[in-house]
Amino acid sequence: MAELDEMNVDLNDYEVPFKGIVEQSIAGIYILQDGRFRYVNETFARMCGLRREKLLGARLRDVANPSQREALMARYERQISGVGASELFVIRRTSSRNPGSFEIHGTRVIFRGRPAIVGLSIDTTERERQRAELVEASERLQELIASANNVRENERHRVARELHDVIGGMLTAIKFDLSRLSRGIEALDRGRAPRARQGGAVAPALATLALTAAQTLQLTQETIETVRVISEGLRPGALDHLGLQDTLCLDLDRFERRYGIATRYRTTGTARSMERNREIGIYRIFQEALTNVARHSKATEVTVSLDWAADRLVLEISDNGLGFDLDHVAADGHLGLLGMRERARELDGTLVLDTGPRCGACLRLGVPVTSAVLDQDTNKYANPGIPIDGGQR
Repeated sequence: MAELDEMNVDLNDYEVPFKGIVEQSIAGIYILQDGRFRYVNETFARMCGLRREKLLGARLRDVANPSQREALMARYERQISGVGASELFVIRRTSSRNPGSFEIHGTRVIFRGRPAIVGLSIDTTERERQRAELVEASERLQELIASANNVRENERHRVARELHDVIGGMLTAIKFDLSRLSRGIEALDRGRAPRARQGGAVAPALATLALTAAQTLQLTQETIETVRVISEGLRPGALDHLGLQDTLCLDLDRFERRYGIATRYRTTGTARSMERNREIGIYRIFQEALTNVARHSKATEVTVSLDWAADRLVLEISDNGLGFDLDHVAADGHLGLLGMRERARELDGTLVLDTGPRCGACLRLGVPVTSAVLDQDTNKYANPGIPIDGGQR
């Protein structure tokens, strides 16, 4: 106790002009020498969850959190010996009554003729709490987005099924009836009397009716095709029959015919099966990327490559278009890019966009693949016209 009193007296006389500032500081301040606390202010003692009187003279080893003790002592020994540079360290309080954390940052000095560590500490409990809340909120948001995407895909599935089964069926029935009507008009026209066929009043009416039936039949066929295209866009049924690799190839063919933009398709590695939700996620990113090319890039060529590595699938979509300022697009909150990033996150994947003004654009999606290789004789990707083990279209 006498030693502690003597130490307090010495410290009270030390740097008197600054004593008030140090004592009232909202930052914790301490001096470590010979592995013991030679000085602490009230703030530091409060951060440690101890009374100041108990902390003064106490060994660092005895005060340290057991789970951090060895790391903290190793850090102290490096610094006090002059080997280690000043560094930041986070102390965690595990007390159930006063949990929290604070950062310490110490510097080696000569104190009373011998090496010591003078340090500063900042309470980070509130910051850590807010960070944890942000992480939790972010996780909840990602779960909500994933749920919304699932709901959207299910709704697309439902609408596509209704279009195909109900509307498609009704249009097919209309087409059948129109065909019967057209054949009936032709039969009626063939059975008319020669006099009526030569100049009777019925001939123009039949001709008009026949033309109307033919035009309506053509319009119905176009409507059926439109419904099929919309249904396919809502739910990529080709994924069920062909798989991801061949579906991308078919979509590229349609893209080239529709927009007049040349396309190239390369595949390397051996195709693998994946869960349908993962295939749909990759396919939607592919769709959005092609939509952006068609709308904004003014490109004349698009190259798509699909690389099946041992444990990873890499999809790369590049164009020779105008490109864009990525910072400007990010600041505008471009929903297409945000949606692609969220889908990539759901897939535990990475999404990288490399672009610049007049430099074209390259989108690279990497997704983990853990499923087994498909049997090349029976797998759904098998298509003689599309290479699987490398090649290009």
